[in-house]
Amino acid sequence: MRGTADIPALLLAHFEVVALNAAGLSCMCSYCDDAEEMQIYEQQQKIRAVDFHVYETYMEVFRASYCSASLHTPRMQDKQILSNFNDSLISCLWELLCYSSSFMDSMNDEMHILYARLRFLRRILREHHEMMDEQNEKIGALLSEVGIILFSPTLSRVIEGEVSFSESTQVLDFCDMLANTNIHIKHFKDQISGPSTIESLPDSSHSLRAPEVSQTSSRMLSKCKMPIAHEVMVGLDDEAAKVIERLMWGPEQVEIVPIVGMAGLGKTTLAKKVYNDSSVICNFHIRLWCTVSQEFNMKSLLIQILCSDGKRSRMDKELKNLNEHELLHKLYQRLKTKRYLVVFDDVWDIKVWNELGIAFPNDKNGSRIIFTSRSSNVASQVQYGGEPHYLRPLSEKESFELLQKKVFGKEDCPQALHGLGMEIAKKCRGLPLALVVVAGVLATIERDICVWEEFAESLTSTMVSGTDQCKKSLELSYEHLPYHLKACLLYFAAFREDEKIGAKNLMRLWIAEGFVEKVEGKRSEDTAEEYLMDLIGRNLVMASESRSIGGVKTCYIHDLIFEFCKTEAKAKNFLQVLRGYDELSTFNVPPYLHRLSICSSGEDFIKSKLFCPHLGTLLFFDATPGDEFELRNISFLFCIYKHLEVLNLEDINLRLKELPTEVESLLCLRYLALKGRTMEFIPPSIAKLSHLETFILNSCMTVSLPDSIWNMKNLRHVYVRGDVAIGLSSNDNNVVENLSNLDTLSTLCIYFDQGGENILRRIPNVRRLKIFCLALNALNRACRNMSQLECLESLTLGSFNFSGSREHVELSFPMNLKKLCLSFLGLPCRKMSLIEQLPNLEVLKLRVQSMEGQKWELMEGGFPKLRVLTLSELDFVEWTETDPHSDDYFPCLQQLKLLKNSNLEMVPACLGRISTLATIKVRFCRDGVDSLVRKIEEAQKNYGNENLKVIIIG
Repeated sequence: MRGTADIPALLLAHFEVVALNAAGLSCMCSYCDDAEEMQIYEQQQKIRAVDFHVYETYMEVFRASYCSASLHTPRMQDKQILSNFNDSLISCLWELLCYSSSFMDSMNDEMHILYARLRFLRRILREHHEMMDEQNEKIGALLSEVGIILFSPTLSRVIEGEVSFSESTQVLDFCDMLANTNIHIKHFKDQISGPSTIESLPDSSHSLRAPEVSQTSSRMLSKCKMPIAHEVMVGLDDEAAKVIERLMWGPEQVEIVPIVGMAGLGKTTLAKKVYNDSSVICNFHIRLWCTVSQEFNMKSLLIQILCSDGKRSRMDKELKNLNEHELLHKLYQRLKTKRYLVVFDDVWDIKVWNELGIAFPNDKNGSRIIFTSRSSNVASQVQYGGEPHYLRPLSEKESFELLQKKVFGKEDCPQALHGLGMEIAKKCRGLPLALVVVAGVLATIERDICVWEEFAESLTSTMVSGTDQCKKSLELSYEHLPYHLKACLLYFAAFREDEKIGAKNLMRLWIAEGFVEKVEGKRSEDTAEEYLMDLIGRNLVMASESRSIGGVKTCYIHDLIFEFCKTEAKAKNFLQVLRGYDELSTFNVPPYLHRLSICSSGEDFIKSKLFCPHLGTLLFFDATPGDEFELRNISFLFCIYKHLEVLNLEDINLRLKELPTEVESLLCLRYLALKGRTMEFIPPSIAKLSHLETFILNSCMTVSLPDSIWNMKNLRHVYVRGDVAIGLSSNDNNVVENLSNLDTLSTLCIYFDQGGENILRRIPNVRRLKIFCLALNALNRACRNMSQLECLESLTLGSFNFSGSREHVELSFPMNLKKLCLSFLGLPCRKMSLIEQLPNLEVLKLRVQSMEGQKWELMEGGFPKLRVLTLSELDFVEWTETDPHSDDYFPCLQQLKLLKNSNLEMVPACLGRISTLATIKVRFCRDGVDSLVRKIEEAQKNYGNENLKVIIIG
C-alpha cells in the first residue's frame, strides 16, 4: 500500500478488502480439499472490481499472495526464515495486545487466539517432522495471511481511533478475515496433531488457598508431637571413617573420591559429615563446597565455590564482574600451594569437571576432591578419579533406629508399636530419604496400633527399591498433608533446584499467595513459621541455616522432592515452571494459568514475548546470576499483567531513576520485589496498591518513598537494600495516619529530629527495624524514642561517622528487644551497662566503631538471656568484669564471635567457666587474641566442657 496518499479513501478501502480476500483465497488454495471448493467460490465472489485499474491491482495482489502461498521460491522454503518471520509476527501482535485498548471484545478474543496459534506454529517450526517440507509450505501460507492482517491499514485506523466498529463495513470484513485465519491455523493444527478435545483446563489454582484451610488446620502438628527437626545420622560412622581415611592417607597427588549411590541414600549427608569432621578440618588448609545439580551455569558455579569458605558474600560484587576465565584463574590462585578439599555435590555430567579441572593444581601435597553422584561412570571418566565409594543402604536394624529417632526423638518406641515400626522400616528398603519422609507421616498420626497397622498396609509391596520407592513414599506423605501445607510444599517448585531459600521471604510469599490462614489475634508471619516448621518436622523440607535470634534462616528440599513438587504442581495446574528460551518461546499458555515461575536469562524472558493476562503470580529467577540483565522499559508488565498478586523481578536490574506511575494499574498486587540499582523515587501512585503487603527494592541509592505511603494500611514489610527516606506532608502535625500493620522496615534514614520522631510514632507495631541517623541530634532523639516501640524485637541502629561527643546520647530501648546490632555510634563503654540490663536480649552484634573507649567492664547480672555475642572491628583494649570470681555473667551464652579486634589484650575470666558456651569463632585478629581464646578453651576443658568448638581463621 505504498504511495496511497492521493487515492480516495473509498477506493483505498476496496483495495484492502481485495488484498485480504485474495490472501485468504490463496491460503485455501494451497492446501484445500474438495469439501472446501464451495468456500473458495464464495471467497471469489467477494472480489468485485470497481474499475479496470482496481481489477488489475487486485489481480497483482492475488498473484503475489498465491506465489507466497505456494512457496515455490527457495527462500521461503528456508525453515529459519519462516521461524524469524513468525517471531516478528508474534512480536508485532504482542505489542498490539499490550498497548492497544481499541479492540472490541470479539476482536480482542480473536487476537488472543491468533497469538496462541502463532506460538503453536513457533513450536512446530522448532521441531523435526517427517513431512517438514509440506508443513513448511502450509505454515508459510498461514504466516503470509497473518502478516497481511497485522499490517492492515484498517487495523492501524482502528488502533488510532479513526474508525469505529459500528460504522465501518471494512472493519467487519477485517474481523471476518481474522476469524477465518484462526480457523485456518486450527485446521492445520488438527491435521498434524489431531483435534483438541480439551478447550480449557479446570481452574484448580486456587483450590489450595487459605479460605479452605479452616476445616483442615487442626491437622497441623502440635508442639508436643513435632518430630525431630535436626539432622539425625544413623549407620554413617563406618562409612565416614572409610572416606576420611582415603582423604588423609591416600596418595600425595590430588585424587577424586567419588561417593556413589541411588537417590535418597544419603550421599550429601555423608559428604557433610566428612567435610565437617574435626580431623579433616585440621588436615586441609582450605575447604570449599559447591552443589552442581542437573542444570548448572559455569560462572555461577565458580562464584559459589569461591564464596563457600565464608570469607565472601555469595554474590560478591568483585566476582560477579569477572568472566569465566578470570574466575578459573582466581580459583587456581586460591588453591595453589595449599592442601585443599573441594566437594562437588550432586554431579550428573562429566562436563562440569572437564571445564573446571584446569583450576585445580596438583602440587602433590595430598589435596582431595569429593564427588557425590548417582552414577559411577562420572568418576571413572575423569583424571585423578579414584575408586568409587559405594554407599550401602541401611540395614533393617539401622532403618528402625533412624525411624525411631525421627519419630520419637530421645524416647524409645512404645513396645506395642515396636513390631509395626520394624515392619514399616523394612518396607523402606534401607533408603534414608524414604525413612525420614515416612517418619514425618507417622509423627502426625495417633500412636495407636490400629492406626499404625492401617498405615503399614498402605506401604504395599509395590514399593520397590530405588527411586520409585522414594516417589511412593513422597506421594504417601503428600497425601497425608493438610491442604494448606500441600500448597506451601508445592511452592518450592517455583525456585531453582538445590537453592537455599530465605525463610522470611518464602513465608511472605506464602502469605501473599493466600496459603496462610488468618487467625484473629495472631500475626500471619507466626502462622507461616509454624507451617514451615511443620514441613521441616515432616522431613519434607530441610533447614540449612539457623537465625541467630532463633528459627530457620534458609531452607531447601531434596532434589527428588523438588522433582515431585514440579510434576505435581504442573499436573494440578497449580504452578508452571519454564526454564530456558526453548520452553519460554514455545509455551502454550493454558486458559487458567495462575502462577508462572521463569528461570532463564533476562534477555530470553523479554524476547519470548509471553502474554498471560490472567496470571496471578510471576516469579523470575536468573539462570545466570553472575550476568546482570538490564531493562529500561517495564511498561509492558503494567499493560499485560493487571491481575498480578505476586511479582518478583529481583534478578532483573531496572535502569530507571523512578518507578513508573503505571504501577498503579496492578491493583491486586500483594507482593512486589524489584531491583533498580539507580532507582531513587517511588511515585505517589503506589498508594493505589491498597492490597500491597510486601515491598522489596534492591537499590544502591537513597530511595524516597512518598507521603502517600501512610495510607497503605495493609503494608507489612518494606525492605530497601540501600536506604529509604519517607516523606511527611507539610501539615503532618495534624495528621494521624500511621502504618499500624507494618512489621518490617529497613533501612530507614532519619534526616531531621522532628521528622524522625514523627516517623517512629507512626510505626507503633514494627517488630524489625533497621535505621541510620544522619545527624548527631537525630541519633539522640531516635535513641530516646525507641522505647515507645513496644513490639520491637530486632533493631539495627547506626549512623554515619560524624564527629562529636556521644556522652549526652541517652540510650533507651524497648524491653522486648531480642536482637540488637550497632555500628558507627561511638558510644562510651560506660553506657553499655544500659544494654546489658535488657531482660530479653538474645543476640548482640557490636560492629565497627559502635563503642568508644579503652575498657569495657561487664556489670554483674548483665545479659541474662544473651546467646550470641559478636564483637567486630572494635578498638577497646581491656574487656573485664567487675568481679572476676563471680559466675553471674552471660548465663546463657552459646556463641562468641571475634572479628578484626586487633587491640584486644584482656578478656573476662568468666568466659572460661560458662557451661553453655559451645562455639568461639575468631577471624582476622592478631596472634595475641588467638592466645586469649586458646586460654579460654583450656579453662573450659578444666571445667569439664570438652565439646567447646574453637575456630580460628586468618
